[in-house]
Amino acid sequence: MLTRRSQRLGGAVLVLALLAAIAPIATDGGQGEPAAAKPFVRATLRLTDRETTSLDQGRAVVKTFPDDLKREVTTAGAIRIKGSSARFVEQYRTLEGFRRSSFVLQIAKFSDPPQLADLDTLAMEADDRNALRECQVGDCGLRLSAADIERLRTQVNWQASDADTQAEALFKRILMDHLEAYRSGGIQRLPVYDDETTPVRLADEIKELLQQEPSPMDAAPALRGHLLSFPNGPLPKTEHFFYWSKEAFGFQPVIGLNHVTIHSTDTNRVFIVTTQVYASHYMDGQTAVTALLPEGGTPEHFYWLYFNRARIDRLTGFLGSISRPIVQRRARSGLARTLADTKRRLEAQP
Repeated sequence: MLTRRSQRLGGAVLVLALLAAIAPIATDGGQGEPAAAKPFVRATLRLTDRETTSLDQGRAVVKTFPDDLKREVTTAGAIRIKGSSARFVEQYRTLEGFRRSSFVLQIAKFSDPPQLADLDTLAMEADDRNALRECQVGDCGLRLSAADIERLRTQVNWQASDADTQAEALFKRILMDHLEAYRSGGIQRLPVYDDETTPVRLADEIKELLQQEPSPMDAAPALRGHLLSFPNGPLPKTEHFFYWSKEAFGFQPVIGLNHVTIHSTDTNRVFIVTTQVYASHYMDGQTAVTALLPEGGTPEHFYWLYFNRARIDRLTGFLGSISRPIVQRRARSGLARTLADTKRRLEAQP
């Protein structure tokens, strides 16, 4: 029988290999005009001459960036697409691109403002319901805070015939509380995961991920500052929405809450940032940043530049060191397919 640790390690291998595959298939330097699109893409991705030639020829270029943390994987890539980026943005806004992925089991946007009823259709797996029953601080099959675990212990009548129904309803209430805490207080109100002996402060993880360079946000410093201080200080030409999902990662589907920020500039550049608010398994933190950069300031072609940074503690240690190269290779392969598929679909549509 697989131990919980081996399950999580195996899940980590699969989750990172699939991260790029579920990307939606679909600053202005302060001194005047922003840097041209291709030079910025080349500098941000640190492309060689050969890789730049591939980009010019319409092929996807992907790579893994090194990092000091053995539990972090950064997968990045770019492709040149003929047409306007408006269709891409609309598919992101409606979640249409995500629904095309075979790995997304369920997904839905929250209302504005979010309502508990928005989670009604979320279906928990039997293994997750059992984990709620057995959950203890430092030893829990779901990523939960100590306060969450105490609520499960005291607010569910585990002897009742409908105990599982009670627990699932409370879990959804907990999800909603985490979302509301983030919406009102920003990164500092993100949960602390106390499911293992060493707590994980999601706030620290997300803050570090948003500040890392290189990033498409290097061309939009105001956006980075806005996300770090969210919800304080509105940023012009910026919209926000939240969604929940259940995705087929690893040994167990992952229930997640995400914050999407779409920011447009006066030079027709669009930046889309997805910030993890909660994940039920595997993830210590994740951010995904997209930049849609018109070539030469015209809508005839644009570059899609994409960075996904994910942290999973199970990539540390001996087994993690063996799995890491496999994970990186599969993540690059998945992102390359997604970039190419998106290009084909958007260029085939008028």
